[in-house]
Amino acid sequence: MEARFSPINQILPWCRQDLAISISKAINTQEAPVKEKHARRIILGTHHEKGAFTFWSYAIGLPLPSSSILSWKFCHVLHKVLRDGHPNVLHDCQRYRSNIQEIGDLWGHLHDRYGQLVNVYTKLLLTKISFHLKHPQFPAGLEVTDEVLEKAAGTDVNNIFQLTVEMFDYMDCELKLSESVFRQLNTAIAVSQMSSGQCRLAPLIQVIQDCSHLYHYTVKLLFKLHSCLPADTLQGHRDRFHEQFHSLRNFFRRASDMLYFKRLIQIPRLPEGPPNFLRASALAEHIKPVVVIPEEAPEDEEPENLIEISTGPPAGEPMVVADLFDQTFGPPNGSVKDDRDLQIESLKREVEMLRSELEKIKLEVPGVGMGRGRAPQKHRQGPHITHPPAGPAVHLAAEEPGEPGGAAEAEAEGPGGQ
Repeated sequence: MEARFSPINQILPWCRQDLAISISKAINTQEAPVKEKHARRIILGTHHEKGAFTFWSYAIGLPLPSSSILSWKFCHVLHKVLRDGHPNVLHDCQRYRSNIQEIGDLWGHLHDRYGQLVNVYTKLLLTKISFHLKHPQFPAGLEVTDEVLEKAAGTDVNNIFQLTVEMFDYMDCELKLSESVFRQLNTAIAVSQMSSGQCRLAPLIQVIQDCSHLYHYTVKLLFKLHSCLPADTLQGHRDRFHEQFHSLRNFFRRASDMLYFKRLIQIPRLPEGPPNFLRASALAEHIKPVVVIPEEAPEDEEPENLIEISTGPPAGEPMVVADLFDQTFGPPNGSVKDDRDLQIESLKREVEMLRSELEKIKLEVPGVGMGRGRAPQKHRQGPHITHPPAGPAVHLAAEEPGEPGGAAEAEAEGPGGQ
C-alpha cells in the first residue's frame, strides 16, 4: 500500500510537521492573500508523498464553517494543489468531494460576501475534479500539446461534440468566479492594492491560467467540428463560444489594468473579435494565448536561519503534550514567536553566557599572575639565596612585562648559585 494511504503517524515527519505549519500559515482567517511560499511548500509536500493524504488529514480539521475567509483561502490553496500538485492529488480530492460540496452549500445559504464567493468557488473545484477524472489525458494544470488534444478528441464527432460542451461548462464556472469577485470590488486601482481586495483577487491568477488553456482548446475543437458537421448544427456552439469570448476578453482586460496583477502575471490579450469558424483558413490566424508567471521576487523567500535554534524543552522540565489541534496548527494567534524573536532570544542567552565566563576569567587572573610570578623564584633557590618576602612576590606578579628579564637574570645567576 502506498504511503499516501498510511495512517497519519506513519507519514514521514517532513510531511507531518512542515505541511501542518504551512497549512496553518496559508489557510487562516486573516483577510490577506495566501503567501506563495506557504502554498509552494504544500504543493512540494504532495510531490514528496505522491499524493494529498497529509494535506487532507489536516484540512478536514479546519473550522471552515466558522469563517468564510478561512473557507475562501482553503478553496484557493486547494485550487493551487490541484493545478500544480502531484497527479495523485486528483484522486485524493475525489474522496473528499462531499466535504467540498458541503462547505459550498453551507455558505451559499448564508448572506455573507465571502460566503457567496465560496459557494461559486466550490462549484468550480468540483467541476474541475470531475472533468479531469473523466479525461485523464488533461492534467489538472490543463497544459497539453495540440497532439494530445487531437488524441483526446479522437475521430468520433460525437465525442468531439461532447468534449466541447464539457469545456464550455468548465469555462462557465471559471468566468462566473471572476465575475463574482469583480462584482464585489470597486475596480479602482487603489482597491487592488488593499489587503482585502488582494485576498479576493489572488485566486483569479489560477483562473486566468485555466481560462487561457480552455479558450485555446475550444477554438481548436470548434474548427474541428465545423470541418465535420453543417454550420447550422453548430449554431448553438458558436453562440455559446461568442458569449464566453466577450466575457473572457473583458475579464483579461480588467485584470490587466490592475496593479496587483501586473507584478504577478502577464495576462495575454485576446483579439478584437472571435474567430470565424465558418472559414476554415481562419484557424491559421488563431494565436494561442500564453500566460507568463514572472520569477518570484527575492523578498518573497523566507530567510534561512543563521542560528540553530533548539525547540526542545529545557533540561529537567517535562515536555508538555498539546492537544491535537495545537500540535497540528500551533498555539493560538498572538502567542507564536517568529524566527526573528527566537534568534534574538538565542543571541541574548549567548551574550549572558559570554558575560558570565568573562567575569570568571577576571576573578582567576590574580591567581594566574601569582603562579607566573613565582616561577623565577625556583631558579633563585640555592644555598646562599633566601626566599624573598611575600610583598615583592606580589609586586613581581603585577609586573608581567618584566618577567622575561627576570628569567634572563635567573639564567645569569644560575651558575653562580651552583
